[in-house]
Amino acid sequence: MRAERKTQSPSLNVKTLIVLALAAISAQAVAQEVVRVHNWADYIDPAVVQDFERETGIRVDYSTYTSAAQLEADLDSGERFDVIVPSDLQLDRLIKENRLAPLDFRELPNRKEISRELLLRLNSRINADLYAIPYMWGTVGLVVHEREASRALQAPVPNSWSVLFDPSNVDKLRSCGVMLQNEPEHSLFLYLTYKGKNLKTSSARSIHKAVHEIRSLKLADSPQPFTAFISQLADGKVCAAMAWNGLASLANENGELRFTIPQEGSLQFIDSLAIPGNAGNVPAAYRFIDYLLKPENAVRNARASHFLPSLDLDRDGNRHLLPELAMPTQDERRRLYLGQPLSNDERRTIELAWAESDADRQD
Repeated sequence: MRAERKTQSPSLNVKTLIVLALAAISAQAVAQEVVRVHNWADYIDPAVVQDFERETGIRVDYSTYTSAAQLEADLDSGERFDVIVPSDLQLDRLIKENRLAPLDFRELPNRKEISRELLLRLNSRINADLYAIPYMWGTVGLVVHEREASRALQAPVPNSWSVLFDPSNVDKLRSCGVMLQNEPEHSLFLYLTYKGKNLKTSSARSIHKAVHEIRSLKLADSPQPFTAFISQLADGKVCAAMAWNGLASLANENGELRFTIPQEGSLQFIDSLAIPGNAGNVPAAYRFIDYLLKPENAVRNARASHFLPSLDLDRDGNRHLLPELAMPTQDERRRLYLGQPLSNDERRTIELAWAESDADRQD
């Protein structure tokens, strides 16, 4: 007698397939590659990140910071990132402390699109271009609401840091709002430039004196996040301020603001893409960095942030991608300088002097 064959219920087959499919989807989700990116706030076109994820299948765990000090605190906390965007003032210290991985240029074919001038500037500092690649650059300048500021001063607004650092000007402008961007090191560089001095060669006593003089002017500090600062500029609540060019541009939709490089000179900054030494996914980091260096993506990020891309814009093929870009004039570029990196002792002196002055202001 033949044994009867047992047949499976069709519903059981369907249930089994569903379970297997869900398990496969779950396993795929768990196994999805991730790259952890830590960047300045509002410094990228979100669509570029989304396109990278769609084209590569790599998920971007994207987080932001709003100051150089915050980036350093995040790194000191032990949190691991695959891509970070340090400022030029931070690079020397990060390299000397062996906190950045040297770059393999073979993994960055789009590096050829980068401005040679920016690369040379980075390379002037302990071969920094071996560890970082320019992402965006910009300037610190004087932004004024021409009509309101000239009304308060009862005179044309000079293209000078005296607008912010001369007590008589500050007293007149206080009624319409006068502000420093909340970056102590930048403020100190500019104040000493205005005074004909150099932060790097200043003694601890001179730094304390300069900080006390700045804080005694009782200039307001720019609010966080950046969008709040931009709104105050755009709404005419601030008639004179120190600001990064990109923030001033974002605030100037009505065309009532004037952004200039003062006659005494001002800071240029270069923010670069780098891979921390403890990065968990270096191959994905290279893919993300190289994706940002593609000219079409660099242009999208420049338009979104209003800062200047690291592209070599002397190439016709790149310049035509961004014809509306407002670049500093040759005269203005001659007045720009990179801030000199500060030692840990110098930074601690500034932090202490700033904190002491803030405490005195609150008393």
